[in-house]
Parts: sequence; C-alpha cells; structure tokens
Amino acid sequence: MRRLRRAHQRHAGKNRRFRQRAIAAGTAAAITLGTGATLNKALAEYKPDEHQLSVSHDADSDLLANAEETAIGYRPFNHDQNRNKIPDGAELAKHCAKLIESLPLKHHAEPNETHKVEHLLYGLELCDVCGEKTNMGGYTIINPKLGLQYPDPNDPLDGTFLPDLALHYMTHGSFDCHGDEHSGRVDIARLLRVIELRYPCDPNEHQLPLEGGDLDGDSLTDHEELAAGYDLYDADQNSNLTPDGVELARQCAEVIEALPVHEPNAPGVNEPYKVQFWQRGLEYCDICGTTRNMGYWQIVNPNLSLSIEVPDIVCHYMEHGSFSYAGDLHKKGRIDVALLVEILQMPRRCGDLGTIYLPGDLNEDCRVNFADIAEFAGRWLECTEPKEGEYTE
Repeated sequence: MRRLRRAHQRHAGKNRRFRQRAIAAGTAAAITLGTGATLNKALAEYKPDEHQLSVSHDADSDLLANAEETAIGYRPFNHDQNRNKIPDGAELAKHCAKLIESLPLKHHAEPNETHKVEHLLYGLELCDVCGEKTNMGGYTIINPKLGLQYPDPNDPLDGTFLPDLALHYMTHGSFDCHGDEHSGRVDIARLLRVIELRYPCDPNEHQLPLEGGDLDGDSLTDHEELAAGYDLYDADQNSNLTPDGVELARQCAEVIEALPVHEPNAPGVNEPYKVQFWQRGLEYCDICGTTRNMGYWQIVNPNLSLSIEVPDIVCHYMEHGSFSYAGDLHKKGRIDVALLVEILQMPRRCGDLGTIYLPGDLNEDCRVNFADIAEFAGRWLECTEPKEGEYTE
C-alpha cells in the first residue's frame, strides 16, 4: 500500500506539472516569447532525485507544501526564490541535513550550545527508494538557549528522535521519508526553529557579530537600516532567502569592483568612480589569512560631492557578505554602510536590494512584457479556494 501511495503521489505531481508546462508553453508560442525565463523552464532544467516525492498542496512544485512555506516565511508561488535553479524544498532539506550533521553530541557541546543526543537501536531500516540501510534510531536535537527540542513528543513521525532514515532522505533533498519502521514527513517549521536556520545560506565566519541592535537579524544594524532606508522589520525584504545585510555587502563589493578607475578629481566624469591608493605591503585577513593590499580605494560620487575610503581588506570582507572587518593593519571595524550605499547610489542594477518592481512585473526583471504574461498564463484558472480546484487531490 505504501508503494502504491507513493506511485500515486508521483503520478499526481507529474500531471500537475505537465498542466502547468502545457499552459505556459502554449501561451509562449502564441505570443512568440523569446528567451524569457519562466517557472516551467527552470523546472525542466532541474534533475530531481528519486527520493524527492511530490508533495500535496504544493502550488509551485518546490517540494514544500503551501502551508509549510507560509509557516517558515517562504513564498508559496515561487519555486526558486534565490534563483539558483534548485527547488526551495530540496535545497532547504539538504542544508538542514548538513547543519544537523555538524551539530556536536551532548558531551562535546559547550554550555547553551545547540546539540544532539544519539539514539542507537538494535536494528536496521531500509530506504524504500534506494534500499540503503540506516539505523532504526536517530537524534534528538536540543536547543537549550531557546528551551526547545526536536521532535515534539506528539510528532507523528517519531516522538523521541529524528530518524536516521529522515536524515538520509534530507541529504537527498526531501523532508518525506519512507522505510520499514518510519513513514511520514519532518515538522519543518519546528526543526528550523530548533536549529535556528531561517534561510538556506551557509554560515560564513567573515560575517562578524554586530555591535548594536539588529531587530530583524539581517546583519544590518537598526541605525544602518534607518539611515539607508531599508526595512527595519524584515530580514529578507526581497524574499530571495539571503539576509539583507549579507546580500547588500556582496552587491556593494560587486559594484565597487566594476567601477572605473580614475585619477583624483578627474575632470568630465559624472558617474561614481574609484581612485587607487595602493601601498607597498600586504594585510592579512584575521579569519582566513588571505592577503590584500595595505592600501585603499577612494570611492567618489562627483554628482553628490561625496567620497569614502574603502580599504582593500574591507572589499574582501564585503565579498564574503560582511560590512564588518578584521585585519592586522586596520584592526576590527565596520564601514559606514549608509554613506557607502548613498555614494554608490544603490540599487544600481535590477535585483539589487531595494529594487522597486512594477505591479505587473511577475518575474521581477524590471520590465512588464510578454514574459510576465506567460507567468500569468501559467497560473490561469488555478485557485486557492479551500476544497476547490487542484487542491482537492
């Protein structure tokens, strides 16, 4: 019966995705759509794993149910929010598995450090998909700082531990698991809270702790967000699954890298540019030991009559998503984020943090054209009315 149920799920998922592809493809042909990227094209390029079974009530086919996406702050109608061509659910499952694997066992954990307790049982459990053997036990994950643990005692998958089988499926990009002893789905919202993971982004040691309030935990202080005009209450205001501070730092580094180099007070220049003030020596990054020049760039905006000095070591840290820095010459510090953003006139490109999209710009490419009509047609006649349409499988 279990295998028949999964076969039905796969069949239902294929039929749903086929209908979406057919509608979008027909619309694209009718309006002679060029190379506009759509949800269906991205799905066609993705090569799923057999462990990634279809999920009921999953409007965007990203392996996360609509209710699950709402609970964890994802977008139910965008299957690939960070645009890396991997469905959000598959990516999130793999990140969770990787983080859980790295957690220390209880006797190795520091005080108040999130850790796991191993439950080894005498027996093996077979994966229904690939036949791999896992222990019948698993791990209890404890976050003493928050006073939370996973799983909840009433969890239908297992009230004592997260099964090894579930971790096996998560490494393959699925929160579902099916085996000899365990069959069901991980409580995603609770798991993310316990391991304190909100976005599928790898931690980076260059992203140094902030000094000052950070209400939304996006690596921008409240003062910086107020001064620069960003959302003080939303850690991911453009919903691309990257904390705003990390994203903005990387974008500023890319913009600085692309700026033209001129001499000081260059005549006839009306756009931002940079002036090189190199020194004969190297500076070491305190985190990774990378060497950068001891000098700095002067970033100039002639229209605003503003400039700022950006040491080369700071560019290194911004490339890693941090406005804070630590080097053997410039020591620890943080660049003036609001002034840098003003001088660079961020956002400079479509997609930069703070980009404003027109109401009809469904694919967020800063243009309203036939590609947006294809996105609209791909959802034609779908509904979110409870117990109606596609949501009554």
